[in-house]
Amino acid sequence: MASSPRPARARSAMQVVDLAPAIVLTAVGGVLAPWSRMPLPIFLVVVGAAASFLPGLQAVRVDPEVFLLLFIPPLLFADARVLPRRDLLHVLKPVLLLALGLVVLTVVAVGYFIHWLIPTIPLAVAFTLGAIISPTDAVATAATTATMPLPSRVAHIVNAESLLNDATGLVAFKLAVAAAVAAGHTTMDLVTGQFVILSGGGLCVGIIIEWLGRKFRERLIRLRKDDPVVQTLLTVLVPYSAYLVAEAFHVSGILAVVASGLWAGGQEVKGLSVESRRHAREVWRMIAWFFNGLVFVLLGLQLRQMIAGVSNHDALHLATWAIALWAALMAIRLGWVWGSGYARFHFGWGWAGGSEGPDSRRMFLVGWAAVRGSITLATALSVPLLTQAGEPFPERDLVVFLAAAIIILTLGLNGLALPWIIPRLRAKDDPEGPIEDAHARVELAKAAIAVVRPAIDGLEHEEDRTFARALLSRYQGKVDLRESAPELAAMRAERIGAARQLRLAGIAAERTRLLELLKADEINDETARTIEEELDERELVTAADPDKG
Repeated sequence: MASSPRPARARSAMQVVDLAPAIVLTAVGGVLAPWSRMPLPIFLVVVGAAASFLPGLQAVRVDPEVFLLLFIPPLLFADARVLPRRDLLHVLKPVLLLALGLVVLTVVAVGYFIHWLIPTIPLAVAFTLGAIISPTDAVATAATTATMPLPSRVAHIVNAESLLNDATGLVAFKLAVAAAVAAGHTTMDLVTGQFVILSGGGLCVGIIIEWLGRKFRERLIRLRKDDPVVQTLLTVLVPYSAYLVAEAFHVSGILAVVASGLWAGGQEVKGLSVESRRHAREVWRMIAWFFNGLVFVLLGLQLRQMIAGVSNHDALHLATWAIALWAALMAIRLGWVWGSGYARFHFGWGWAGGSEGPDSRRMFLVGWAAVRGSITLATALSVPLLTQAGEPFPERDLVVFLAAAIIILTLGLNGLALPWIIPRLRAKDDPEGPIEDAHARVELAKAAIAVVRPAIDGLEHEEDRTFARALLSRYQGKVDLRESAPELAAMRAERIGAARQLRLAGIAAERTRLLELLKADEINDETARTIEEELDERELVTAADPDKG
């Protein structure tokens, strides 16, 4: 049983987008965004839309299958692997209600609403649109709230929801597309059976692929082949492998990627070096930023084409439909957040909050943080061009346009308003994060003290004992910084800051002298690069926040 139909397509009528201009625009947009005072996603859409008027960029076309394969696996895996598993378990009940219940409700309610609002859109296609716009985007939400972040518990719910509802929405999307391209030859029993096979098979494939990849990496380490570049490359291959293998077995590649990411986040590769861990973190940070940014640039580049595709519709009707769809989407979400929250409290359905009931301010933030982003666009562009009968997919251009309109409206209305709403609501935040951070740092410092202090008496040379006492004093300072009275802690932080400035000044002097030696041809480029890397390492450690020791 196929996870999605693959009708024959006139490939000659399509062209895969040349990503080189879009990559350049993403980089340029990233550089200019801080001066624009606009959230990065919105600014990149503007950059792409402006660039679409340049020659050669006015008619960007994307192969849907290539787009889905290229963008979805790394985006989902990058989010899944950094999702805190314990925090996910703490908010699992409300997250599941949002990621499963709300997605199903959105698909059905939006489907019937759009079919009623625009009768030319068949019901199966309307369900497809509902599945496309159901997932939220935590990256876009975080980018729009960078100056005023969400309270930690709200952020955990939004982040976990966005990951799980990506998978739910995309599975629903494939089922809805299957019904649409089959021209109504899909029964409810068949859809239910497909859902079970797609979901269960995808989860199993994802876990197996990640486990095999991790064991292979551990074998390389045992063979003393712990090359950071190779290790990172293997992690990048995991989501693509999970997706392709799952699709080959006709199960959900989306859930396979999510499962592999969650499994990878909770399983450390044994023996992995510091260099490999650091390299992987930096590469994945770049991948997540780049792919999300590239998606928003592509959205801007294709706005002209999307508008041209619906030029047979009246502009006023298009605007009315888009706004009505956004309003319906928000009404469904806010109603579900409030209804499910109070239902869990009043009926005791796994309620873990305060005895006074749900916090209405937090619930509003969860409901309003409904920004759509890269997953919605990637899914919209992957809508097939033809049905199984070889006919054009019904109202495809209108579906893609409405999906793009929802992205822009949620970015512009929800995203831009969040930094203004957050301080005015004064929603209570949970103190567990800072408390746990301080507790962990104190415990680590005490563990080091327990090893260093007894070792001092065993040192023969006074120079070694002097260094050990200085090291012991440094660890004790970390404890005092967090366990002393506020006045003493402030004095300790001031001393740490002064010492840090001295070390940074010394490193700056070393760097200046290194450049002078290179310029005077007293050392070659290779020597300069080697020493510069060492200086960079020392500067990164020294420049750390003094509160982190």
